[in-house]
Amino acid sequence: MNVMRCLLLKPKLTKCMKNYTFNLYGSCCIKNKLFVTMKFTVLLIISAFMQVSAASFAQKNISLSEKNSSLKQVLKSIEAQSGYSVFFIEKIIDKALPVTIEVKDVPLKEALDKCFEHQPISYSIRANTIVIKEKEQKVLKVNISTNAQDVTGTVVDENGLGIPGANVRIKGTERGGVTDSSGQFKLSNVPEGAVLVVSYVGYFTQEVNIGTNSRITVKMEVQPSDLTEVVVVGYGAQKKANLSGSVATITSAQLKDRPVTSMQNALQGLTPGLTIIQRPGDVTTVGTVTLRGRTNLGSASPMYIIDGIPATSTQFASLNPNDVESISVLKDAAAASIYGSRAANGVLVINTKRGKGEDKGTIEFNTTYGLQSPTRLPKYTNATDYATLLNEALTNAGRAALYTPEQIQKFGNGSDPDNYANTDWYKLALRKNPAQSNSTISISSAGKATNYYLSASYLNQQSLVPNKDQNRYTLNLNADTKINSILKLGTNISYYRQNYDIAGGDLSWVSLNRLTPVLAARQSDGSWGTIAGGALSTTLAADNVLRRMEESGKSYNRNNYLQTAATAVLTPVKGLSINGLASLKTTNTNSWAFTNTMSPLINFLTKAPITSTAVTVNELKEKWGKTQNFLVQGYADYEYKTEQHTAKIMVGASQESNIARSAYLGRKNFPNNDMTTIVSGSSAIEDVSTLKDDLDQDILGNSTSDLEWAMRSFFGRFNYSFKDKYLLEANLRMDYSSRFHPDVRRAVFPSFSAAWRLSQEGFMKNITWISDLKLRGSWGMLGNQDAVPLGNYFSLLKSGYSYSFDGVPYDGVWQAAGVEPSATWEKVRMSNFGLDFSLLKGKLRVNADYYIKNSTDILIQRNALAPYALTPPARNSGSVKNTGIELNLSYNDVIGTDFRYSISANLSKINNKITGLGGDNNRITGTYFIEKLGESVGSFYGYEAEGLFVDAADVAGHAFQSAATAPGDIKYKDLNGDKKIDAADRKVIGNDVPFLNYGLSLNLAYKNFNLEVLTYGVAGVKTYLESEAGSPFFNSAGVKEAFKNRWTKENPDPNADFPRLLRSQDGPQNAQISSFWLFSGSYFRVRGLTLGYTLPALLTQKLKAQGIRFYITANNPFTYMADKRLADYDPETGSGRGGNGPGLKTWSIGANIKF
Repeated sequence: MNVMRCLLLKPKLTKCMKNYTFNLYGSCCIKNKLFVTMKFTVLLIISAFMQVSAASFAQKNISLSEKNSSLKQVLKSIEAQSGYSVFFIEKIIDKALPVTIEVKDVPLKEALDKCFEHQPISYSIRANTIVIKEKEQKVLKVNISTNAQDVTGTVVDENGLGIPGANVRIKGTERGGVTDSSGQFKLSNVPEGAVLVVSYVGYFTQEVNIGTNSRITVKMEVQPSDLTEVVVVGYGAQKKANLSGSVATITSAQLKDRPVTSMQNALQGLTPGLTIIQRPGDVTTVGTVTLRGRTNLGSASPMYIIDGIPATSTQFASLNPNDVESISVLKDAAAASIYGSRAANGVLVINTKRGKGEDKGTIEFNTTYGLQSPTRLPKYTNATDYATLLNEALTNAGRAALYTPEQIQKFGNGSDPDNYANTDWYKLALRKNPAQSNSTISISSAGKATNYYLSASYLNQQSLVPNKDQNRYTLNLNADTKINSILKLGTNISYYRQNYDIAGGDLSWVSLNRLTPVLAARQSDGSWGTIAGGALSTTLAADNVLRRMEESGKSYNRNNYLQTAATAVLTPVKGLSINGLASLKTTNTNSWAFTNTMSPLINFLTKAPITSTAVTVNELKEKWGKTQNFLVQGYADYEYKTEQHTAKIMVGASQESNIARSAYLGRKNFPNNDMTTIVSGSSAIEDVSTLKDDLDQDILGNSTSDLEWAMRSFFGRFNYSFKDKYLLEANLRMDYSSRFHPDVRRAVFPSFSAAWRLSQEGFMKNITWISDLKLRGSWGMLGNQDAVPLGNYFSLLKSGYSYSFDGVPYDGVWQAAGVEPSATWEKVRMSNFGLDFSLLKGKLRVNADYYIKNSTDILIQRNALAPYALTPPARNSGSVKNTGIELNLSYNDVIGTDFRYSISANLSKINNKITGLGGDNNRITGTYFIEKLGESVGSFYGYEAEGLFVDAADVAGHAFQSAATAPGDIKYKDLNGDKKIDAADRKVIGNDVPFLNYGLSLNLAYKNFNLEVLTYGVAGVKTYLESEAGSPFFNSAGVKEAFKNRWTKENPDPNADFPRLLRSQDGPQNAQISSFWLFSGSYFRVRGLTLGYTLPALLTQKLKAQGIRFYITANNPFTYMADKRLADYDPETGSGRGGNGPGLKTWSIGANIKF
């Protein structure tokens, strides 16, 4: 055998006029074609004598598990298992298509037949050698119709790209062929009305009646692959069919073509249980993410793992969606416990793209350009209505009207704009349709030894605020090199830079909402406006946002992130894999802001300066930050398989260290507004600025801070499968964290899960309409270490110029906060029960889950007695219980040959309840929130409104509220029946956490066109708008159009949208926190809308491209609100003063080109 193998290795033939290449995993040359033929004959004879008869090949059993592997690679595995030799000609085997196969202990012939199914080449067995050859073209006697014709066509995939190697034959005959590299085919003498049968691995077989057509295009439909799909989980991957935990997968196809600026925004509505709230804000604002509800009383952000490395939410947000291959959402404890003390809120495992294909490079360019606009803007009245409504508010309070009819008329006719202006502040302050563009270029290639994926992208987003822009640059490189048959090395380099510049002063949305239309933006002489309604208004003039944006200063932010990682995979023996990873992440940030001095405004009427409007002190605040994260981890997994049993074990360890260093610079009193370096400022002690440090505490300028923490972990997993029907899994992780006192640093997080695939049972085999049916159950523990502030168990000291003796300052040191050495992880115990099934050959798929999630040892900052001067430390004394259901359904089908569609829907329903507060029954938190036993996290606390008082008799017959209460005011419910309204009548009146989240998506494809619609909605959530956002004339602010539907004497409607008009200082009885001011935050939104067209394959080929697609796409184009009173606010605004600006919608055009 060894002699034969030496002779077989890679012979090459060179001839004068033509080259012939015979190749088998090596290279050597001979010079004569006849000699090669003789050699081949001799080798077959030697093989026949040295091996058993070819008739015995059926006894050779083969096991294969390959996905999109080259035929060469698969044949090499067959050769190793069977003992047979493989002989092929290079130019023949180069025609082979990638092979996807999953077989266990099957005869050699069955394995080979599956490998060569749908292949343009064939094989034969000669003695003990497998010979690869051209597929024989059989000559058949066929009665040719007198109307026979030549038929040409193209077979394309779901994206309109040609499929090479697809089988095309005439139904009822064996006449046919395969498509070329562009997916094209040609058949001669095809009878009129014949039916073509088109098939390809991974797609449903199509039948096409050609009629009299001589040119056709066949679009193939992807065959659902749930049973063979591989899902990335913690430290490995598993077949989806064998999962016993709750894991959802988001693919790259679901993320494409979306004009979003952060990854969080791209995920909304894609999977149940994952709640994304895109709070309105400026260009760098990203959404908040929760998974299966809020598990504690603070932050509930999940853990992010990018290519095996823990990441922050900021790093996740900055990922380029075009670089993402898949996202696995680990929901239950069985799936997430492998990450231990940081997995209490779930885990998102992100895999970026890597090189694909077989010796073929791909260049892809994707670009979008769009225009942004607000989803909604607050609608304030014009000057005429403002003056009229303000007069009404004053007279309702028993005061004299401010404006005469003649003055109101001047507001309307514009006859005296200097004194009686009619200013639309939103129109003047904001950009109209700021632009957003995003471009990505990527190169992907896979060779025999090295695969790589390289991409670069550039994002430019203009803000609604003038002179304010975001620029983001990303670079990503993934490379894998096969050193030899047992060792593979990998490299990952990721870099992004984010620049966020404001050429002038920033816009205060609160100030914008407070400006009234009667103030002139500028006077006719060009000076800033100071006159409102014919009189000087110093307060309004000082708040002129146009002046502040132009004169108040400038700022910028620079964020740089670099991640480098090296990986190694060693497979020394069959079934054993040893994986190693080392990574270094570095973040450098710099924020710089300079506040200018500003000259006083000039009174337009008297021409005198208004000294109170001057800014006399300029100031510089600058912060430099650097973080470093170093991670080393390794794990080994071993898989053992028999005919009925599969067992797999994984064990590993990791060490992670984190360092954060910051420098704070701040000085005041610079010589002028152009000398902006720190050394130009005053060095006097009183001119040192105060900034916020990394713990959000005040810190003096010219200071530094250092924070460090580390974690050491050990983890393992055991999987067992019997006949692929009964599945068991156990996980264990042990973490040691330096965040805690040495006595309580260790924590152990176990989990267990099981699944039963009923569809594999014998009694289910005859139920053909059920493709798959599986029951799942799991229990486990998770932890949350991030809730514990650094230094919670030891005394943190702060220093600065704090003490003065005889007028001389001395450095001082003091304790920053209280200490709690017993504080430890917040813990979550979760049970999950799930059902997965697919029907009708995988067309209908359903996933359902019910879970119980108990969080204990939640950190609560206890109240302290007055003599305790320090900030109290947090203690593990709270508990919360979440229960919920999740449902995901999808259906896909084909109508005819050209129309494909898929519909999916998902929903999640969450019940949340506080079960412990460390001995307290309730805790008032903030202005209108309460934490109360038996109630949900995020509960509003206030009075229950019963509508509006109709008349004086109604006021007199109700419980006493205040002496100022009058008809048209809000009526509060007397809960305890003591005939008076006071603090004892308050209750929980709503919640700011959605009770129900749902998403719907629709995908339609007709020939080369496709339409995608993605929607999202929430129900059962409330929003509380306060101050300028909810009250008319608050602190002399304007009034919104919505307040026109109010209670009046002429229309004393107890159910009017708003009470009688009063200024905030005249109507405190209506400003109480009550259910009247709770707005329904429920909404339904079209989150994404895309219409695309893919150029025909023939045209694409002429343009020397692999695929060209153009599309129009929109983000947040349409929104439907449940509460009409909230019609001028984005539904995701959240409670507050509306100080973050509006949400944005974007309409874009895009192109995707592949070479």
